[in-house]
Amino acid sequence: MSNLDLQEWRLRRARGVIEEYIRGVKRRASDINWVLGVLKGAFGVSKDEALMIIESIKNDKIMVLTPERVKRLEELKKIVSNLEW
Repeated sequence: MSNLDLQEWRLRRARGVIEEYIRGVKRRASDINWVLGVLKGAFGVSKDEALMIIESIKNDKIMVLTPERVKRLEELKKIVSNLEW
């Protein structure tokens, strides 16, 4: 697997974790601390990459953003923005 493939895989998985969080699909996925741990630890996503993914989800017309999902996404964005990464 090339470095480009690995980077693309990391970012896609990170997006999936964030989408799980805003949908509240699984019990653990509804825990923001789990999301942050996976992004920072397991996938090694940078703060800028995390914020980029959040913005791309926010602007994705296919991702139906209910008021609850928007609230969870904004909460995640605020926390990521204010964290030391």
